[in-house]
Amino acid sequence: MFADQPDNMVHMEAKGVARILNYNTMRSQDLLDALQTVITQPSLSKIHHDRLLSPRDEAVFWIEFTMRNKEARHLRVQAHSLTWYQYHSLDVVQLLLSAGLLLTLLMVKSCCLVVMCCGRTRSLKNMNSKKSKAQ
Repeated sequence: MFADQPDNMVHMEAKGVARILNYNTMRSQDLLDALQTVITQPSLSKIHHDRLLSPRDEAVFWIEFTMRNKEARHLRVQAHSLTWYQYHSLDVVQLLLSAGLLLTLLMVKSCCLVVMCCGRTRSLKNMNSKKSKAQ
């Protein structure tokens, strides 16, 4: 677990609607016992079973809703309408690679400019020292 999940688990266990299991030391029997406790214990299962419709009635409702609304196109996942390069985020990858390449190019050019300037300063110092020795 990461981020806010441990806090959520403690909060849910404090409300009495969940049980916390340690993933590293958990056995299959521990999982089975926790599930049985959540399902059968009245204080734990009350919140989970507080539904307006039974699961079967809810499934029937959504099937009928889909049939009434011509396949409910407004409920479809929008990923189906993306182009292939958007779906695979290739446009984002291209942008990031271009930015990285541009930064690398700028760094290389800056380093070359610094080296060239330092090289000219040295050669000017060498020429000045040779002139002063010659005089």
